[in-house]
Amino acid sequence: MSTANSFFQRSFVFSILVGASSLAFAAAGGVIRFSGAITEPACTIQNQTIDLQTLNKTTGNQIPLNVHCHANQSVQISIQDVDTSRSVKTFSGGMAGTEIAIRHNAVLVAPGDKINYYFAGQKDVVVPFTATMSSGADAGVVRHGSILVSFDYR
Repeated sequence: MSTANSFFQRSFVFSILVGASSLAFAAAGGVIRFSGAITEPACTIQNQTIDLQTLNKTTGNQIPLNVHCHANQSVQISIQDVDTSRSVKTFSGGMAGTEIAIRHNAVLVAPGDKINYYFAGQKDVVVPFTATMSSGADAGVVRHGSILVSFDYR
């Protein structure tokens, strides 16, 4: 038998054994391990800062959420207040005496509500929110608070 024929037969037998063992392994279940890093975020969001002193008390101020997704993406957006002990549909941002109503497309958003959203990839999108302050900080007093906007990728 020639060396080339012998090599071909061994390679053929080896490929059959590898194929059969991988099928048996797959049928019995298993664990796939990988390592690496995500090098590009699914979506990037521009931080927003709102000056409470300039919030309108009747019509609301635009607080656009600027988002850029690198690929088509479905998400659930939710907003959490720092003060979780409150049972109202407004936000305080962790500042006592502050009541801020946030709306998305004119619908009141309560802390924890979920908004389903679809982003087309490679586009800058503005998620329209407005904020109206019904009661708030004393004039001239600088106060800092925050709310958490989270994306649950689908």
